[in-house]
Amino acid sequence: MRYHRAFAMAELKDDLDQYPVADSTELVGQVPVIDVAEIVRDAASPAARDAVEKIAAACREWGFFQVVNHGIPETLINDTWRETAAFFTGPQPVKDAIMRNRDNPWGYYNNELTKNQRDKKEVFDYTTDGTDPIYRAENRWPDVAGPFQDSLCRYRDAVTALSLSLLEAFCVGLDLPPDFMRADFEHGHTGFVRLNYYPVRDPLEQSNLEHLPTADLGVHHHTDAGALTVLLQDDVGGLQVFRNGFWHDVRPEPGAFVINTGDMMQVWSNDIYRAAVHRVLAMDSRDRYSIPFFFNPSSATDVAPLPSVISDERPARYRTISWAEFRGKRTDGDYADYGPEVQIAQYRI
Repeated sequence: MRYHRAFAMAELKDDLDQYPVADSTELVGQVPVIDVAEIVRDAASPAARDAVEKIAAACREWGFFQVVNHGIPETLINDTWRETAAFFTGPQPVKDAIMRNRDNPWGYYNNELTKNQRDKKEVFDYTTDGTDPIYRAENRWPDVAGPFQDSLCRYRDAVTALSLSLLEAFCVGLDLPPDFMRADFEHGHTGFVRLNYYPVRDPLEQSNLEHLPTADLGVHHHTDAGALTVLLQDDVGGLQVFRNGFWHDVRPEPGAFVINTGDMMQVWSNDIYRAAVHRVLAMDSRDRYSIPFFFNPSSATDVAPLPSVISDERPARYRTISWAEFRGKRTDGDYADYGPEVQIAQYRI
């Protein structure tokens, strides 16, 4: 059901999921779509300035935007979709053989929590090659025939390159040199790709796994932990972002990626860029797929407000955050209720 007026704040009692959904036909209430061709070529060029300013405005006002003319080949995207669908619709024993756990977060999972509530989805996570520096674990690939691993690694490398270009645009939008933050990401970043499957049927409906009985959303409302997220979504829809007392649909745009800022970018920007709260509805008539890439800094990175956003009028609003520690605590909450999920609000000055 859609509502066209805001509830009184007192009635909502901080339960964001009870807020109304905005009228998706109103252009003013839609996430911006931005052509980033010039940013991909050179984010510091005069030709890229208009797109940089649009990105900065979207980060301030929404924390979300979509990008087109991003340079990632359609053939690679199609290959990635094909392998994603084949994996999730394949034999369950193949997926169970690479089940994630608290010690190794790479592989398959169907019992994930967000803010200690179970999500109605299945996921497969993979990161860079070799042993990752936070968990000291390696990717686990399914025992399947075909180009699954090759296609997904090529996709990971392509969205990493796009993320570096967008990171440059974020820096220019904060009056910094485009490569100001590159050292924290270019070598040893801890980003990872997630394949999401949101089935109509609860994946744990007949499972013997210990789990919370209710999964009423695809993903419960949250912010992403890292710097920025590059999301490929199919045409089903269901992603929503919270803004000004309403949930707004992030409508699928053909050929576009959805970009959102994460917690670390909010800290770096000293609250100029928003880490927007978002969620995914549970599927009730069609299965849905999406593929986010979470672009995260290196494990050695300490995150604090950047020089260009600190002044006497706007002092630093956060203490320094160890990214490796923050990321580890956030991941713990995926597997069990270990208490309140770590949030950047805990680091506010």
